[in-house]
Amino acid sequence: MNNIIGRLLDRFYSGGAGYKALILGLDYSGKTTLLYRMKLGEVVTTIPSIGWNVEDVRLKARGRTDRVLNLTCWDVGGCGRGHLTPFIVQHATHSDVIIWLIDSNDRHRLDESIAEYSRVMAGVAADTTVPPKERPVLILATKQDLPNVMSMDEIRRKIAPVTAGISAFSLGVTLNQSLTDGPLPDAFGWLLMALESTRQGKPISTQPAKVIPARTPSVLEERLPSWLIRAESDSPAKEFLHQFDAIKLPAWDHYTHIRIAYLLLTEYGRQKDKIFEGIERYIQQSDQTKGRTFHVTMTYFWVQIVHFGIRSTPPFIHSDTDSDLGSGSLEQPDSPELDDFPRFLLLNPYVANGNLWADYYSKEVMMSVEAKQGPLLPDIKPLPNLVIRDAISVAL
Repeated sequence: MNNIIGRLLDRFYSGGAGYKALILGLDYSGKTTLLYRMKLGEVVTTIPSIGWNVEDVRLKARGRTDRVLNLTCWDVGGCGRGHLTPFIVQHATHSDVIIWLIDSNDRHRLDESIAEYSRVMAGVAADTTVPPKERPVLILATKQDLPNVMSMDEIRRKIAPVTAGISAFSLGVTLNQSLTDGPLPDAFGWLLMALESTRQGKPISTQPAKVIPARTPSVLEERLPSWLIRAESDSPAKEFLHQFDAIKLPAWDHYTHIRIAYLLLTEYGRQKDKIFEGIERYIQQSDQTKGRTFHVTMTYFWVQIVHFGIRSTPPFIHSDTDSDLGSGSLEQPDSPELDDFPRFLLLNPYVANGNLWADYYSKEVMMSVEAKQGPLLPDIKPLPNLVIRDAISVAL
């Protein structure tokens, strides 16, 4: 029976320049609502689906230039507790992408959702024609507008074990959000780039995607606002770099370290003489750093974290037109802008926590003489890597 299903799916899915998507999730997670939101551009009242809903949709995919993502979407009703799993596996096997929906308001069924997803992907893994890591997964946590929902950080931590080793992008949404503005076009842009990379034979990732854990609310509430105010009133980017070269920065603290790493990476890339040797020279020569020594592993850690944040930050789009799909001309820089540091902080608030290194290194390793004199690998968990970001950049 599986071979018959496979042949039918091949017939249904044959031809065309678009991609095949399976919308997966438990009942009441919003699968049908999402499908017809994408198809009709509006929220429609739905009832629990029986069988399949199939629609061709065209979506705004925001990237370096706005493009259109064409998807044939299959939405199945009655998903959960293994119901129809063999049929879902067949559809997943013949799909280019899986869109997995999680009900953010249903904490009690999150484990059930993860279990159902795991059953499907275990079946897909048996198909050797397309390795699971080459099939992108877009994870949408719906109903984020309701009170007392699970946060994205909580959801990401729970799903991390089943998304390890695959190309996955997770986002909290409400299904009445705009399809041409806001976060959804960014998610569709990532999806289009991931799909094109796979179609061109360029695997998105051979390593699990790393999720940087959220910092406690108190850290962000107390430190991030002051950092944003400081970033807006601080020296312009070029002047700040000149002050760094002249050993005359206004201060030397964690904020300064992060901004210098951001500016040097943005302006020069990962050049050792500009970053590591420049920071070491500043520490040795500045009156602000008396009593301090250059810590190689700590510097390497923060450079990696900031670099990962830069690559993870969606590019900023400059537009002088409306945001309707297909209208106007959108221009976008090829690289982050030096003066975009406040936006970088907003999208990567975890950099404000100076103790973030403790999530990756034990105190014994980080504070050892060896770590201060040369780079050491973390002993708790690997650092976030840039494999996915680099692969997407090549696809662009």
